[in-house]
Amino acid sequence: MRFVVTCFIEKKEPFSFIIYGSSRHQAERTFNQTLQLANPLNDFIEASDGQKIRIGSILAYRIDDVKPLF
Repeated sequence: MRFVVTCFIEKKEPFSFIIYGSSRHQAERTFNQTLQLANPLNDFIEASDGQKIRIGSILAYRIDDVKPLF
C-alpha cells in the first residue's frame, strides 16, 4: 500500500513524498524509526525528485492514505 507523508518544516512549504508499507501502522512505525535513528543535524530525507530536507528541520508530519484512482 502507498501512503503520503507530509512534513511540516521550519519556514518552508510542506514537503510531501510517498512511502510504502503493508499497513498504515507499519508505514508510520518505519518512518518514525527512521527519524529516531537519524542524526537531526547531519541526516537528510531525499525525495525521488532530488529535493532534500534535514531531519532536524521537521516540526511535525502527517501520514495519509493514497486514494485509488478507480
